[in-house]
Amino acid sequence: MSAPRKLRAAILIVSETASRDPSTDKGIPALQEVFARVASDRWNATETKIVPDERQAIIDTVTKWTDSDDDYVNLVLTSGGTGFTQKDITPEVSTSFWLLVGSIYDLSTPINDHVTMT
Repeated sequence: MSAPRKLRAAILIVSETASRDPSTDKGIPALQEVFARVASDRWNATETKIVPDERQAIIDTVTKWTDSDDDYVNLVLTSGGTGFTQKDITPEVSTSFWLLVGSIYDLSTPINDHVTMT
């Protein structure tokens, strides 16, 4: 009997600074360490990308990761820079995705609303 397929997580860092200089990002290694330490038997978190705070870059990355028939990810984690600026759009884009998925699958629950807001 073969081992069950691990769930796949993708980590998307949305940061102007890290998109110009990936060495400044601390989010990817920190999140990968959490997956390795706590859930390596169930999760694989090797898909990563750093994009600038641009709506289309975020949408293109998430769409690529989630719209594949056989190579999709089960979870997309987004993280950003050090704080909010006028250019920050990650929360709005993430919420737009969630509202779209929620309208298709009626996924509105208190826990999902909380996850969307954090």
